[in-house]
Amino acid sequence: MYWYILMVAILGLVTFLFIKVSRPAGPCLRVLMYHKVSGNGERDFLTVTADQLSTQWKYLKSEGYSPILFSDLVQFVQQGKALPPKPVLLTFDDGYKDNYEVMYPILQHLGMKANIFLVPGYLKQQMHSSDGVYLDLSEIRIMKSSLVEFGLHSYDHQSYKTLSPEALQLDIRKTADWLSAQGIPFQPCIAFPYGAYPKKNPVKYKRFTEALEKSGMVLAFRIGNRLNAMPLKKPLLVQRLDIRGDDSFEDFVRLVKKGKAVF
Repeated sequence: MYWYILMVAILGLVTFLFIKVSRPAGPCLRVLMYHKVSGNGERDFLTVTADQLSTQWKYLKSEGYSPILFSDLVQFVQQGKALPPKPVLLTFDDGYKDNYEVMYPILQHLGMKANIFLVPGYLKQQMHSSDGVYLDLSEIRIMKSSLVEFGLHSYDHQSYKTLSPEALQLDIRKTADWLSAQGIPFQPCIAFPYGAYPKKNPVKYKRFTEALEKSGMVLAFRIGNRLNAMPLKKPLLVQRLDIRGDDSFEDFVRLVKKGKAVF
């Protein structure tokens, strides 16, 4: 019985310490990761409905969260410029057309700000297609820069996990050059496709982050589902909260408040 009680106590202490480590006690940054927004009520793991998005963003406002842009966070990291209380970075991956058709009107109505990670390969595909999946260049230009900013999401959405440092730098340069050629302003921020990067090999990870720095990236984003303690200890490994359309509102609130629990 003594050993059983001791083991339970140790397990409880370890659990408590893990949770403390995964949930910062002080000021922190929440980065929400979205993809698609449907206007017809359809939802799945990549797609939230317009009603879900409105409800979620109204909740953020009611709880005092302040939406920020990439440039705000860049200035915080580079210059120490203060962020508003309870900052939240709303991000959308891949540049789907519904980001303009469905998300943008909601954003304007609620007075929010959002950030979209673009993939030139997808935008080029849309230029030669009428399928209406991805953003048109005209739609990107219409969105106000005071409300929406853009970052990089690779040239053609290939995984960064196995790329050499040289290949990584080439991909970022191609992405930036193409966006610049189209007159699309972007911030020195990048999201790893699939959230993938060489995290299990310390040597490869070091070379990976060095390649990001050499490419001029100030901020880089993975998934992770954790809150980010402020100030950011690893600006090139910012964690995002995966917002899924097949989760409940209660799941959303729990994730925003505490991030994903260890257990």
